[in-house]
Amino acid sequence: MNVAFDPWIPLVTATGERKLASLLTVFTEGKNFADLAVRPHERVSLVRLFLCVAHAALNGPKDYDEWLEAPKRLPESVRKYLTEWKDSFELFHKEKPWLQVAGLKGVEKEEDVSGKTSPVALLDFELATGNNSTLNDHGGQMSCRRIASERMVLNLLTFQNFSSGGGSPVAQWKSVKTSQVGNPDAPCLSQSMAHCLFRGKSLAETIHLNLPTFETIGRTYRTLTVDKKKGDFYSDINLGQPAWEFFPESPEKESDRAINATKTYIGRLVPISRWIRLIDSSDQMYCCNGFKYDTYKDGFASEPTAAVRLLKKKDKKGVETTERRIVKVEPSKALWRELSALLVKRSADGLGGPLAMANVPYDTEFDFHVCAITRDQASMDIALESVFHITPAFQNNLPFYQAEVLMAENYSRKLRWAIEVYRSTIDKDWISRVKRTQAKEQNSLKDRLAQMAFLSYWTSVEKNLPLLWTHIEALDTAASVPSRDAWRKRLFASACDAYRIACGQETPRQMRAFAKGWQKLTAKKDEPESNTNETREEEL
Repeated sequence: MNVAFDPWIPLVTATGERKLASLLTVFTEGKNFADLAVRPHERVSLVRLFLCVAHAALNGPKDYDEWLEAPKRLPESVRKYLTEWKDSFELFHKEKPWLQVAGLKGVEKEEDVSGKTSPVALLDFELATGNNSTLNDHGGQMSCRRIASERMVLNLLTFQNFSSGGGSPVAQWKSVKTSQVGNPDAPCLSQSMAHCLFRGKSLAETIHLNLPTFETIGRTYRTLTVDKKKGDFYSDINLGQPAWEFFPESPEKESDRAINATKTYIGRLVPISRWIRLIDSSDQMYCCNGFKYDTYKDGFASEPTAAVRLLKKKDKKGVETTERRIVKVEPSKALWRELSALLVKRSADGLGGPLAMANVPYDTEFDFHVCAITRDQASMDIALESVFHITPAFQNNLPFYQAEVLMAENYSRKLRWAIEVYRSTIDKDWISRVKRTQAKEQNSLKDRLAQMAFLSYWTSVEKNLPLLWTHIEALDTAASVPSRDAWRKRLFASACDAYRIACGQETPRQMRAFAKGWQKLTAKKDEPESNTNETREEEL
């Protein structure tokens, strides 16, 4: 199985037909394919592979002028490059298998059962293997589960990008035996980050739109070091080369090859976060924790497809500080509410959206694709994705969009406040219960109280999102005020309906409590600052 020349990448043609294509076919015939036919985390992993190959084949693009010429140069440049490095793309090469450690084996001590082989099915997040749920797969008890080579390649690539930390199988590379616990996340899963991609009319255009220039990378993809004594300063990140060109020869983490794989821009695009060796003609493999990839939380630069924003943080004493945070995805918060933080051109100080924002056409429409997997206690939780059709008018009016999103979230806070008033009126122990709860858990307790109302409110708001998009498109026209009023009236009505659903009026006591909560919900002033010892975060 050759990753470069054999078909394994699921694609959709312009007529809607699904087929498999090779890496070479993607670059030489990309205009004939509409899109990838994969899950969100697989899409991110594949796009990173495409960018890595494109950068290596072009040795660029170095600047915007070369970026404009990239679509013409890519097919032939990639053909020559993949032909030159053909052996390095062999999945079961004896000396240099693709993205694998040829010398990986079980631990030398036979009594250490943790050093046995692992099933290849472990690489597929949807299959019932290890601690993966059997909800959608009941083949976990099969004595032998063979997986096709083309699926195995995609699983291997995705596992290197998105595998979760925590417990891991044990194996040995030369004299180094890996640990079974305490392993870090792969770079793309860390902090449940949102990955921002651009989708063109064809797969070829998609690759082109997501391909940053070396000039942009050097200007914005840098590590920020915060030092109270010396002050904040930036460190440049080397471009590097693909891992298959300069694959580590030993587990030594400070070797030049390991540093290229873990601390350079191109080297990190296709990571080696797990040491793996697939066993040919078998459903087994050796698998263990690999090289550590520092993340934004560790002080390294954010991933090229991630976004960084400033957050105000207020501690229990009321002291306010400002922190840089990766824009993360939460199952309870729809991606459209984070759009204004994602769709921002990255500045020289590292704030803003993905590196490819520099390629965004401001005079034409395009699709903005957001993908993510949420992380929950060293395990992957939920895969999320959304596609937004962005127009020039929307880009110009992004601050107004953010203002309306904040208004929707403000109604959500007022709704919770009103429900708290209702609950405290009919339940005299509620305030004491909140005080008895740990400070960091008080906010969660209040959210659980209003869970039913939140579900109703946000479902209604999202059902009426076309009103918001219509208003943003109508700004600077005569329809601006009517469209704004229609959207805001819907927000208010949704909050009122959610309050009625959550708070009953069956008894005189409930009716009095309902009236007090209603007064808070319909008040013009916003919710006051909480007097509980909780940490509040707000986007700047």
